[in-house]
Amino acid sequence: MNNNGIIKLQNLQQVTTLFDAIAPEANLPAEYYSKTRYIPWSTFDAMQVYALDFEPYLSIADRCNMNFFSISQSQRRLYLTYCNDAGHAPRWEARPITLAQLLDTELMEYLHQNHAYNLGLRISMDLHYDI
Repeated sequence: MNNNGIIKLQNLQQVTTLFDAIAPEANLPAEYYSKTRYIPWSTFDAMQVYALDFEPYLSIADRCNMNFFSISQSQRRLYLTYCNDAGHAPRWEARPITLAQLLDTELMEYLHQNHAYNLGLRISMDLHYDI
């Protein structure tokens, strides 16, 4: 772990190990994996952040003007997360992710283009599952 608390993952096997550790009861209905929701700062801050330090994620980060491509882990599952502070008070966004989605590099690039604009397009105000 580095000074920021970000753990660098060097290969797909390390990522797969994270997904394999998700308990079956933590799986959400399939439609939830295509929706983003707002979460409190404390929840966002408590998540473990992993930087995917290997291709194709290094190139996706570069094309999307990101410092690094990351996934975040709660007590239950993995997420794409983003702090949206564009012209308003910060809003912390989280979207649950499956390994299949993460491996879809076109989807990952699409969601992170324009400072994660596409990640926030599917904000759902009626999602109330435990993060």
